[in-house]
Amino acid sequence: MEFDKDFLKTLTVLYAEDDSHARTSLSNILVKLFKKVYIAEDGRQGIEYYKRFHDTIDVIISDINMPHMSGMEFLKEVRTISEDVPFIFTTAHQEQGFLLDAIKHGVYHYANKPINVKEIIEKIQKACAVQYEQTISAHNYKEAQQYLNVINQVAIVSKTDLMGDITYVNDTFCNISGYDREEIIGNSHSIIADPDTPKEIYQQIWENLREGKKWSGKLKNKAKDGDPYFVNANIFPMYDDYDNEILGYMAIEFLTTDEENEKREYKARIRQLTIEHKKVEMALQKEIKALKNKLDTAEHMDLLQESSSKVSNQNKQLLKQMAYYEEQIKNFETEKLEIQQKSKEHFFNMTSQNKHLLRENKHLRKRISELEANGNKQTQEIIEIKTQMNEQTQLILNLKDVIKHRENEIEVLKKINEQNK
Repeated sequence: MEFDKDFLKTLTVLYAEDDSHARTSLSNILVKLFKKVYIAEDGRQGIEYYKRFHDTIDVIISDINMPHMSGMEFLKEVRTISEDVPFIFTTAHQEQGFLLDAIKHGVYHYANKPINVKEIIEKIQKACAVQYEQTISAHNYKEAQQYLNVINQVAIVSKTDLMGDITYVNDTFCNISGYDREEIIGNSHSIIADPDTPKEIYQQIWENLREGKKWSGKLKNKAKDGDPYFVNANIFPMYDDYDNEILGYMAIEFLTTDEENEKREYKARIRQLTIEHKKVEMALQKEIKALKNKLDTAEHMDLLQESSSKVSNQNKQLLKQMAYYEEQIKNFETEKLEIQQKSKEHFFNMTSQNKHLLRENKHLRKRISELEANGNKQTQEIIEIKTQMNEQTQLILNLKDVIKHRENEIEVLKKINEQNK
């Protein structure tokens, strides 16, 4: 295994050893390889260091036999703070009594003295790399879940199998399409396809998806009551964990209507006018500040009068521009009120149709929440069982490695005894 020096330089090590010669020999090497090394003369000093700096310490190396606090006591104290930090024992003796207890408390490696430095460095790099990958994986998963939750609240989301039959829809999909989840799951996605949409578009979508490509574009869909609605769609294949096989397809769509386009254009115009108004205001303030500075330091009144007259003319022009922009804003406000009135009328018309659906959705959501709660409970139980199995498996593997190591040492001793005879 090759050493990743750049990676090692990001790590912090806590090293506990009561033997001054052994401590000096290894610590001189560690400080050259790692970002930071805390050196303790016994377990008691080691745990003091860990309590103070545990947020930054990535791995611990410790002797077993030490005064004041043994290595095993040190390990147990560490595990009350962190169950994950890799812990490596070093020893000059065959301490079988510590073996099972050490494995029980999660010792990562058990090294004999004199210490094989290359072996220790390899173990540290491997242990910390696993920890780093797990941390990054957990962070990425959490971040992805946050993104999915946000998308779920604002987008129309659906999943299909390879044949195009719907396997999942979110609440927004049901609210926009008018279908209950029970009505839509298992049906072909074409159930919401509007007949006005050219067949060539759907052919292009399927060609892209089967080639593993994403398709993006505008689609016209049809709700349950026959009303059309337009969406900006992003449709892409979903792969297995190895990114080898396509398992199905996902569509993330955003509703777009003429009314919403008008609102966006109106907001853009208001925003632009506001920016221009602020620029004018800032320019005025800058001119006024410059005038004040000239008044404070001026030596000639003629220059001041000329500057004042010039600024006054500029102010008049700017005030005219501001009056024009204010008139434009009033016009846009009138347009805004008209658009809002149309939106209210449309909203009231839709409300009467949605009341019944909302009541049904409320009942269905309650039922789904109960099912999800039961599912989460069962999932948690499965995770706990798997965790216990993994811990037991790791314990067995560690024990096998140690036994094998001891058997090799016994074979070496036998050969030495035979040679001595």
